[in-house]
Amino acid sequence: MKVRLNRWYNAVLTTLLSVLGYGCSSSYDDTIICLYGTPSADYILKGQVTDEAGMPVKNIQTSAKMISKTEAGVYTGEISSSQTDEAGRYELKYEGMARSDVKIVLEDVDGEANGGEFLSDTLDVDFNKAVKVGEGDNHWYSGKYELTTDVKLKKKQ
Repeated sequence: MKVRLNRWYNAVLTTLLSVLGYGCSSSYDDTIICLYGTPSADYILKGQVTDEAGMPVKNIQTSAKMISKTEAGVYTGEISSSQTDEAGRYELKYEGMARSDVKIVLEDVDGEANGGEFLSDTLDVDFNKAVKVGEGDNHWYSGKYELTTDVKLKKKQ
Protein backbone atom coordinates (compact mmCIF):
# COMPACT_ATOMS: atom_id res chain seq x y z
CA MET A 1 0.00 0.00 0.00
CA LYS A 2 2.86 2.37 0.86
CA VAL A 3 4.51 1.71 -2.49
CA ARG A 4 1.33 2.67 -4.39
CA LEU A 5 0.96 5.83 -2.32
CA ASN A 6 4.58 6.81 -2.99
CA ARG A 7 4.20 6.20 -6.73
CA TRP A 8 1.00 8.24 -6.83
CA TYR A 9 2.63 11.05 -4.81
CA ASN A 10 5.70 11.07 -7.10
CA ALA A 11 3.54 11.17 -10.23
CA VAL A 12 1.48 14.12 -8.95
CA LEU A 13 4.58 15.96 -7.77
CA THR A 14 6.39 15.41 -11.09
CA THR A 15 3.38 16.64 -13.06
CA LEU A 16 2.98 19.68 -10.84
CA LEU A 17 6.66 20.63 -11.04
CA SER A 18 6.80 20.22 -14.81
CA VAL A 19 3.72 22.45 -15.25
CA LEU A 20 5.11 25.08 -12.88
CA GLY A 21 8.53 24.93 -14.53
CA TYR A 22 7.00 25.47 -17.95
CA GLY A 23 4.86 28.33 -16.69
CA CYS A 24 7.86 30.07 -15.10
CA SER A 25 9.95 29.90 -18.26
CA SER A 26 7.31 31.23 -20.64
CA SER A 27 6.42 34.88 -21.09
CA TYR A 28 3.21 36.48 -22.25
CA ASP A 29 4.81 39.92 -22.65
CA ASP A 30 6.77 40.31 -25.91
CA THR A 31 9.07 42.94 -24.38
CA ILE A 32 10.69 40.49 -21.95
CA ILE A 33 13.60 38.60 -23.46
CA CYS A 34 15.17 35.57 -21.81
CA LEU A 35 18.85 35.31 -22.66
CA TYR A 36 21.27 32.52 -21.94
CA GLY A 37 24.99 33.04 -22.25
CA THR A 38 27.78 35.15 -20.89
CA PRO A 39 28.67 38.80 -21.30
CA SER A 40 31.08 39.37 -24.15
CA ALA A 41 32.71 42.07 -26.22
CA ASP A 42 35.11 42.44 -29.14
CA TYR A 43 38.56 43.71 -28.22
CA ILE A 44 41.31 44.99 -30.49
CA LEU A 45 44.69 44.82 -28.75
CA LYS A 46 47.17 46.97 -30.63
CA GLY A 47 50.36 48.94 -30.22
CA GLN A 48 53.89 49.48 -31.47
CA VAL A 49 57.02 47.50 -30.69
CA THR A 50 60.28 49.47 -30.58
CA ASP A 51 63.83 48.83 -29.44
CA GLU A 52 65.41 50.70 -26.54
CA ALA A 53 66.47 53.50 -28.91
CA GLY A 54 62.85 53.99 -30.04
CA MET A 55 63.29 52.44 -33.50
CA PRO A 56 60.39 50.22 -34.70
CA VAL A 57 61.07 46.48 -34.83
CA LYS A 58 59.36 44.42 -37.52
CA ASN A 59 58.58 40.69 -37.57
CA ILE A 60 58.13 40.33 -33.82
CA GLN A 61 55.61 37.55 -33.16
CA THR A 62 52.79 38.98 -31.00
CA SER A 63 50.20 36.65 -29.52
CA ALA A 64 47.21 37.07 -27.25
CA LYS A 65 47.14 34.05 -24.95
CA MET A 66 45.25 32.82 -21.92
CA ILE A 67 47.89 31.80 -19.40
CA SER A 68 46.51 30.13 -16.28
CA LYS A 69 48.60 28.68 -13.48
CA THR A 70 47.04 25.77 -11.64
CA GLU A 71 48.27 23.08 -9.27
CA ALA A 72 48.64 20.79 -12.27
CA GLY A 73 50.92 23.24 -14.09
CA VAL A 74 50.57 26.09 -16.55
CA TYR A 75 47.81 26.12 -19.18
CA THR A 76 48.38 28.23 -22.29
CA GLY A 77 45.74 28.75 -24.96
CA GLU A 78 46.43 30.98 -27.95
CA ILE A 79 43.66 33.36 -28.92
CA SER A 80 45.16 35.42 -31.74
CA SER A 81 48.58 36.14 -33.21
CA SER A 82 50.28 38.35 -35.77
CA GLN A 83 53.66 39.83 -36.58
CA THR A 84 54.66 43.45 -36.36
CA ASP A 85 54.78 45.40 -39.65
CA GLU A 86 57.49 47.73 -41.00
CA ALA A 87 56.52 50.41 -38.46
CA GLY A 88 56.56 47.90 -35.57
CA ARG A 89 52.76 47.95 -35.22
CA TYR A 90 50.72 44.93 -34.20
CA GLU A 91 46.99 44.25 -33.93
CA LEU A 92 45.33 41.30 -32.22
CA LYS A 93 41.63 40.50 -32.02
CA TYR A 94 40.02 38.96 -28.97
CA GLU A 95 36.34 38.07 -28.62
CA GLY A 96 34.96 37.16 -25.23
CA MET A 97 34.87 38.30 -21.62
CA ALA A 98 37.48 40.55 -20.03
CA ARG A 99 39.66 38.03 -18.20
CA SER A 100 42.63 38.52 -15.93
CA ASP A 101 44.58 35.65 -17.50
CA VAL A 102 44.83 37.18 -21.02
CA LYS A 103 48.41 38.18 -21.82
CA ILE A 104 50.24 39.58 -24.83
CA VAL A 105 53.37 37.55 -25.55
CA LEU A 106 56.10 39.08 -27.75
CA GLU A 107 58.81 36.87 -29.27
CA ASP A 108 61.64 37.57 -31.71
CA VAL A 109 61.27 34.81 -34.30
CA ASP A 110 63.67 36.03 -37.00
CA GLY A 111 66.88 36.17 -34.97
CA GLU A 112 69.52 38.70 -36.02
CA ALA A 113 67.44 40.11 -38.89
CA ASN A 114 65.52 43.38 -38.37
CA GLY A 115 67.80 45.04 -35.84
CA GLY A 116 69.19 42.15 -33.80
CA GLU A 117 67.96 39.55 -31.36
CA PHE A 118 65.47 40.69 -28.73
CA LEU A 119 64.38 39.22 -25.42
CA SER A 120 60.83 37.90 -25.21
CA ASP A 121 58.31 39.81 -23.10
CA THR A 122 54.87 39.11 -21.62
CA LEU A 123 52.35 41.86 -20.85
CA ASP A 124 49.21 41.69 -18.73
CA VAL A 125 46.12 42.95 -20.58
CA ASP A 126 44.31 45.53 -18.43
CA PHE A 127 40.80 45.56 -19.90
CA ASN A 128 39.87 48.45 -17.57
CA LYS A 129 41.97 50.75 -19.78
CA ALA A 130 40.18 49.74 -23.00
CA VAL A 131 38.39 52.51 -24.92
CA LYS A 132 34.88 51.82 -26.24
CA VAL A 133 34.71 52.32 -30.02
CA GLY A 134 31.46 50.48 -30.87
CA GLU A 135 28.09 50.07 -29.20
CA GLY A 136 26.68 46.82 -27.88
CA ASP A 137 23.20 45.37 -28.24
CA ASN A 138 21.99 46.27 -24.71
CA HIS A 139 21.99 42.58 -23.82
CA TRP A 140 24.98 40.23 -23.41
CA TYR A 141 27.16 41.86 -26.09
CA SER A 142 28.67 45.04 -24.65
CA GLY A 143 30.36 46.41 -27.79
CA LYS A 144 33.76 46.90 -29.36
CA TYR A 145 36.80 48.11 -27.41
CA GLU A 146 40.39 49.05 -28.28
CA LEU A 147 43.38 48.79 -26.01
CA THR A 148 46.72 50.27 -27.09
CA THR A 149 49.93 49.04 -25.48
CA ASP A 150 53.33 50.13 -26.80
CA VAL A 151 56.35 47.99 -25.94
CA LYS A 152 60.11 48.57 -25.79
CA LEU A 153 62.02 45.32 -26.25
CA LYS A 154 65.53 44.84 -24.88
CA LYS A 155 68.25 43.31 -27.04
CA LYS A 156 69.86 40.04 -26.02
CA GLN A 157 73.38 40.48 -24.67
